[in-house]
Amino acid sequence: MNHTLTPKLAQALGLAALLLTGGCEKEKPGMPPDTTVPNPPATAENSQAQPRLKTLKLYLGAAELTVEIADENHERQAGMMHRTTMPENEGMLFVFPYPHQSGFWMKNTIVPLSIAYIDPASRVIEIHDMQPGNTKPVESRSARVQYALEVNQGWFAKNGIKPGAVLATDHGSLAVSVQSK
Repeated sequence: MNHTLTPKLAQALGLAALLLTGGCEKEKPGMPPDTTVPNPPATAENSQAQPRLKTLKLYLGAAELTVEIADENHERQAGMMHRTTMPENEGMLFVFPYPHQSGFWMKNTIVPLSIAYIDPASRVIEIHDMQPGNTKPVESRSARVQYALEVNQGWFAKNGIKPGAVLATDHGSLAVSVQSK
């Protein structure tokens, strides 16, 4: 019996191996935190807001902000979904494993939000407003997004925060501060 593979069978096996290894990636930070993959039917688990996450104090110019840190994939995916309020000087900081182009949407989110895309040096590079319930991702123009900061809509404008502003913490750089949490 001859055990050589025909070219078509070899191609099919190679493609199958490629598909299997590609499906093992743990996180896809380039996708919106609430991925566009069809969601399973609503259950008690995925139709409720996630519990409050660990927090960190941020400073942007003269403004002070307490942020919840979403640094795990499931925390980033849930984000502000199903929450009904956000206190005035609070927000949610999304921490990604490496810089990339990002996009966020507002599925199951009823609080009007503004988002800042932030580079690895803790510098705000873009600010966008997002509308409740809008499932069209607000894509970053930059591929250098390491962090994203969601706050109540208008907070950045009210506090004079514009692209170029740098975030600071009590513990040093943003990168060091979120690693130590």
